[in-house]
Amino acid sequence: MLAVLFALVPATSAPAAPGGVRSTDGVAARVGQLSAQLARADADLRQASVRASVAIEKYERAAVRQRKAADALAAARRRTRSAGDAVDRQQDRVGLMVRRNYELGGVLGTTASVLAGDPSDLITNLGYLRYVGNRQAATLNRYRQSKGLAVLAEGTARSALKAANTARRKAASAKAAAQQAVDQRHKRVATLSAQRDKVQGQLDSIEAHNKSVRAAATARERRQAAARRRSAATATEVSASTGGGAMVAVRAALAQQGKPYVWDAADPSVGFDCSGLALYAYQQIGIELPHSAEYQYLQGRHVSSNALRPGDLLFYSYNGQVSGIHHVTMYIGNGQIVQAADFGIPVQVVPAYFNFGYLGATRLA
Repeated sequence: MLAVLFALVPATSAPAAPGGVRSTDGVAARVGQLSAQLARADADLRQASVRASVAIEKYERAAVRQRKAADALAAARRRTRSAGDAVDRQQDRVGLMVRRNYELGGVLGTTASVLAGDPSDLITNLGYLRYVGNRQAATLNRYRQSKGLAVLAEGTARSALKAANTARRKAASAKAAAQQAVDQRHKRVATLSAQRDKVQGQLDSIEAHNKSVRAAATARERRQAAARRRSAATATEVSASTGGGAMVAVRAALAQQGKPYVWDAADPSVGFDCSGLALYAYQQIGIELPHSAEYQYLQGRHVSSNALRPGDLLFYSYNGQVSGIHHVTMYIGNGQIVQAADFGIPVQVVPAYFNFGYLGATRLA
């Protein structure tokens, strides 16, 4: 596989080979690495956009809750003021009744002693005033209780508003960070796209120069491919006769999950690159593959993507041609593949993908 590096190799002119053919290796490698980086950057941008949408939605929900909490606090404060006003008014009424009761009681005593008569009318009036005063005092107590509850409710609403304000500030910060991440990834995608297009133009120019000799190279490649297919068919027959099969290769590849990506490696004790993983897996059933994704594509027989079986190898090309193959994975069934994808990414199982340069699949067993 063409190594996918993070640091770009400086562009140099392609050296001329005998016969006037110019090598495309260096430029093709740069196209491959830029295409892979662009694919990752584009996927990263899509993920960042989703995260930004989530952050924006959380901020909007927090803003709604903050406004509701502010409205609730305002309403609680109005209820507290209303309850306080009611207590003040009732307290004034009770005070007035107490004064009248006291004054009438004094009048009753003085009148009775002076007139020495029956003060029943005054006693009746005094009793009525005391009855009314007691009822107003009871009403005052109820108003005071209502005011206390209103004060408690206002405190709860104030705490709720404080929490809502804090949540809104946090959501706003997260939203800003998510939007900044999207902007950065947009710039990354644009930069990589421009770089890839420039290098692709260099590659197209070299391939146009080599067009006169490609026919002969293609014919030679076909002859070599036929010989390799005959060799692979023989190896498959031997594998079948000794009880091997594609599932053995699949299990061998799956057993390498977690092993590091190491360029040009095909050893469980060291690690794997993409073609090294396929090479190692099929060695377990006696099928020898070249350590090259391009040459592995020329082994076995090609199958369509809607007829895949476990063990089939899937290939990816940056230019839609065999010469542009830069990656190979192994189909394991149920719409999944196992692959050694890139530096820093261990051997892992992921959903099968048929974009980003998918070229075709081969079946070896």
